[in-house]
Amino acid sequence: MSFFKFIEDIPPYSENVDAAIRLDKRHRMIVEPFRGELDGARVLDLGAHDGRWSYALAEAGAKEVVGIEARSELIARFEQFPDTPWKARVDLRLGDVFDALEAFVADGEEFDVVAVFGLYYHIMDHFRLLQLIRLVGAKLVIIDSEFMLIKNPMIQLVFEKTETDLNAAPQIAGQEKAIIGVPSFRAMNAMARALDFDVIWGTAGQTFGQDRKGIQDYFRTEKMRRAACVLTARD
Repeated sequence: MSFFKFIEDIPPYSENVDAAIRLDKRHRMIVEPFRGELDGARVLDLGAHDGRWSYALAEAGAKEVVGIEARSELIARFEQFPDTPWKARVDLRLGDVFDALEAFVADGEEFDVVAVFGLYYHIMDHFRLLQLIRLVGAKLVIIDSEFMLIKNPMIQLVFEKTETDLNAAPQIAGQEKAIIGVPSFRAMNAMARALDFDVIWGTAGQTFGQDRKGIQDYFRTEKMRRAACVLTARD
């Protein structure tokens, strides 16, 4: 059954025949296995895009999903999503993820689960993000990101065009190319360990088998590979 079939009628997804296929497969890895933890949870979705994952997290049982997104035009697209019982549990807010996290910390707000889907390799302050996530009380953090395949614990700096809404938002007014950092797998492990998070990596082969349509980036063998990991806070 396709959860994301509804996007096939919503531009720009309607222009990509594999869009729903890709999202459904990723859903099997980064949402479906966590229904137990999401049931009744307050969830924070960082870099929420048009709310597609916030919508999915709410359907999976979250009592409230707060999504933070820097582009207003993407938030507006959420209005086109089907009206369902769980849509009302999604609260999309315009803003910078770091500003939002710092405000949550200052106000003493807490979240049970934090989702970082497609954001972690579009920022520069990876460790700061994890520190702030730790401070909002998250016991479970789900990260889906690109990671460098180099063996060293390092972060590779890359420029990307800000005109593409799947890339980083402008870091200063009028910026055409933002600078971002893509962490290596070992860098992710090191940062998590420093903050007393245990890390469990998802295995794309076990989740997807030989069916790689629309998800080839999870099977790359050179430079960088997309992967999902789960961070759990130690008591």
